[in-house]
Amino acid sequence: MTGGYTSTAQPFAYKTAKSGKPAEDLRPLFLYFADVSEADLARCAAAETKDEVRKLLKDFMKIDQPEGLRAQILVDMHYHNYSFCVSSAFPPEKTSTFLSIMKIVLEDAVRLRLTPEDAFDTFQGWLLKHSVERPPRSVGIFSFDDLKLIVEYVTNTFFRHYRLYMYAFMTHCDVRLRVDEPGGGTVPRGVKPMPMTALDEVDPKVQPELAHLFRKEDEHLRRQKPEDAKTAAIKKRVEEGVKRLLEDFEGKLKEQDERFQAQMQA
Repeated sequence: MTGGYTSTAQPFAYKTAKSGKPAEDLRPLFLYFADVSEADLARCAAAETKDEVRKLLKDFMKIDQPEGLRAQILVDMHYHNYSFCVSSAFPPEKTSTFLSIMKIVLEDAVRLRLTPEDAFDTFQGWLLKHSVERPPRSVGIFSFDDLKLIVEYVTNTFFRHYRLYMYAFMTHCDVRLRVDEPGGGTVPRGVKPMPMTALDEVDPKVQPELAHLFRKEDEHLRRQKPEDAKTAAIKKRVEEGVKRLLEDFEGKLKEQDERFQAQMQA
């Protein structure tokens, strides 16, 4: 499966360097009307049958899979997401944003082989990015009540069937290994070891081949006491430094909050 499951012409693409690694994320900063425009949603609303809506969404969401199970799964997902937006009385900008967020979450989950937890973090990041009016970092598309509805819906639908999505869209390779043994697969008879007695045991410290190991151990024992004292002193200084940094940071945060509150009250 090349390039995930969507067309390479769609806006949520990556510029790929000659090495084959993603060089630059070309996705738009915000997703309202990124895939589906307000006019497109008006066409969906005017459609008379579910089949018409599904065909329109397949075109708007740029599903380029050949006819089959994968294409059917994608169309079903986008259709149910659209139906949720309609039942929640979302205006066009919310509907368009939600459809694009779910498209990105599935794309990243497949492309990066994300765990359910990492995929939920991706979903949460995009959702929060469109829930707080703080340009240029985020926009207030969704309200707090919208967030509760969306998280509950996505948890009970997409993430409940997350492993099925991964199974359907991830590329699987079946590898068969065969080992040809020389001699027709016969196993040579093992040599029975000679029995060992207590008389065969020797002191490892008197063996020339092992002497260097015990020299290092002796040096370590001689230096262990002063090193422990030095380590304790360094640790104490680091802890004191971290404590001062935290106090300075908390003081700056408090000062910033007070200044912000004064500006709000002015």
